[in-house]
Amino acid sequence: MFGVIMTWIMLICVIIGLLFIGRVIQSEDQKSQLSQLHQTTELWAETFSVRLNSDLDRLSQLQNALPVNLNFSQGIDRLQHQARDLMQSRREILEINYIDSNNRVVAAFASPLPFGDITFKAGDIYNREGTASAILRTKRTGSSSFSAPYSLPIEGSPFIDLVSPAQIAQTRYLQITRLSIWSLLRHATQNRQDSAYRISLLYNDKAIVAASTDSRRQSITHRMHLAPLPTSFELQVSSYAQGLLTQNTLFWVISALGIFLVVALLGLIRFNWRQNSTETALRAESALRKTIADSQLSGLQVTDRKGRIVYTNRTFEELLDIKDHEKLLGQLPPYSYWPQGDAGFRLMELFETIKRGQINSASYEFRPIRSDGSSFNAFLHISPMITVEGTHLGWLWTISDITEIRQAQERVTAAHERFTRVLESMQDAISVVDPQSDILLFSNSVYDSLFGDDSLGHMQAHEELINQLGDKAKDAPDISADIYIEKMDRWFALHERIITWTDRTAVRLQILSDITERRKSENLLAEQQARSEQNSRLVTMGEMASSLAHELNQPLTAISNYAFIVGSMMKKAGVPEEHEMFYSVSRIEAQAQRAAGIIQRIRSFTKRSEPKMESIPVMNLVKEVKELASIQARRHNAKIQYYVAPDLTTVWCDEIMIEQVLLNLIKNGIEASAGIEGQKPEVSLTIYSDIDHHVIFEVADNGCGIDDEHKAHLFDPFFTTKSSGMGMGLNICRTIVELHHGRLTISDNIGRGTIFTLTLPSEKKQTD
Repeated sequence: MFGVIMTWIMLICVIIGLLFIGRVIQSEDQKSQLSQLHQTTELWAETFSVRLNSDLDRLSQLQNALPVNLNFSQGIDRLQHQARDLMQSRREILEINYIDSNNRVVAAFASPLPFGDITFKAGDIYNREGTASAILRTKRTGSSSFSAPYSLPIEGSPFIDLVSPAQIAQTRYLQITRLSIWSLLRHATQNRQDSAYRISLLYNDKAIVAASTDSRRQSITHRMHLAPLPTSFELQVSSYAQGLLTQNTLFWVISALGIFLVVALLGLIRFNWRQNSTETALRAESALRKTIADSQLSGLQVTDRKGRIVYTNRTFEELLDIKDHEKLLGQLPPYSYWPQGDAGFRLMELFETIKRGQINSASYEFRPIRSDGSSFNAFLHISPMITVEGTHLGWLWTISDITEIRQAQERVTAAHERFTRVLESMQDAISVVDPQSDILLFSNSVYDSLFGDDSLGHMQAHEELINQLGDKAKDAPDISADIYIEKMDRWFALHERIITWTDRTAVRLQILSDITERRKSENLLAEQQARSEQNSRLVTMGEMASSLAHELNQPLTAISNYAFIVGSMMKKAGVPEEHEMFYSVSRIEAQAQRAAGIIQRIRSFTKRSEPKMESIPVMNLVKEVKELASIQARRHNAKIQYYVAPDLTTVWCDEIMIEQVLLNLIKNGIEASAGIEGQKPEVSLTIYSDIDHHVIFEVADNGCGIDDEHKAHLFDPFFTTKSSGMGMGLNICRTIVELHHGRLTISDNIGRGTIFTLTLPSEKKQTD
């Protein structure tokens, strides 16, 4: 019994020991899985954040790389090429939009990769609901913001918009970048083991991306915030439950008793191996991070929140020639390598400002002191170190040696100053432009004073040269010509040639010499010759008009006398005075006298005599014009309408002269309207007065109108648009109006046609 009892006791002890050891191994295995899950989650979250931060830096560099002297269209062209290159290398960047202050899209670029598409075209209002709050936040704070996640109909993958301030051609815009959350997550977890983990991206505790659809039971889960996304975004990684190596059955218990020692040894070996693997991975990762930090070209200094130095990399120690880095560790500002005096005080003031939270990060250029007392030009950047949980650990100080950069800039500046001093002393406008991009590479002060600081003047002069010489000027390496720039109203002697620029590219050198005064002298001589010929023609025409008036005066006097004799004979014959023949004879006599008056005025024109001014009833003037114009209207089947303002009764003028002007304008309007097929000619005469009591006569027609190029010469002598005209009618009209101290202008009629406006001074002003 003792032996049986002892056997059972030993059996029970073995079973109890097996269960105990199994429980211990299971507990340690779960801890190991949890530790590995946390490390894996942190690694993926860090990879996600590094990738996203890299995207943010690359996006912010797009517009920063643009030259400030570009105009908007040039800036957009260059920005498009850079954006397409960026989206080609970054698959998660699918679309880049630029909007103005009114949320109107001014430019949109799509990724050339699959699923890249422009959701908003230029000119559209950017009205995506989830992005509106991010746009307002960016406008308010001036910093980048993320929108809420969303999906598009073309693809179920969720996206997020990054809204950042941007500047193109010295104008501020907002840059809105559509990012694929699925692509970012896939890049961060591209080396994961699908059989071990379930990965999800949560937004407000709801899964928006699940990188695995395995339905196995999840045992443990870990979440982490994804910086720099808002805290609503979390990465969730779950470990699948592993099957037990042993089953709680009597068969496995009896079998386990036989191989207890082997199973226990294998369990311990497995446990120790996994622990050692985890520790080795941690050591390797720590060594890798230290190697990366030591290989940086910039010196790195890490301080705590008070500014105490806790770490420096090898480059930092080499820049400052520090033999014993232990002397740096533990130092508080001001540090030993800071310069004395005002520069050191400004550094201290800058750090205090950052530490108080007035600014988030800062950059500063100063001259640090090495251990041997020498100094160098350095660029300092201070940025905060914040954990994924949002805890502020301290500050990262980055120092870069820019001595060689400054020396190179000084050499370039000296060479440029010598070069420009020679060119600035010249009196000609000199400019150099890249013919491929039309960017102004150089200009002297004479060019800047004429055309400004862009290439528009150079390009305008080149286009004038092409228009003047044709295609042969495009390929010619050296060419000269005289050009006229209309905006400046100047003539230039242009000399162009192709030269090799500093970067070995072919550029176009242009030299402009102002020859405006010389051209003016030449044009003045030509104008004087033309004016002499025109005066000769006018003198000849005046002599002809005087001779014609003299010859016509006698027949008109005879017609008037015959009309008077006929009237007298009719009275002797007893014809009643109310008979229609008396009216006709009287009109013949009146029109003959009128024709004689017109001829007398024509003779007066040649002598430049003053008109016979008197107060004429407006209705009488209209009546005479209406009666004479009706003959021309019946000939062309035209409709003439007359409108006289009720408050206008008299006009101060020479009646015959003004009648001639109005008849000429009405006749021109009828002839211009009659030339349009399928349309009845319509002319209207409107008479009214303005607030200054000027009398306004408006003659409007529904003709084809007058071209702008003809309007400037319409009142010149011998200029006409008619095939049978002499070109003197409107010139005589303007002469009559000038004798009345009035104005005769031309404008376009509403719809179609032309309006001639005759403005005569009031009787009071004439008297004055």
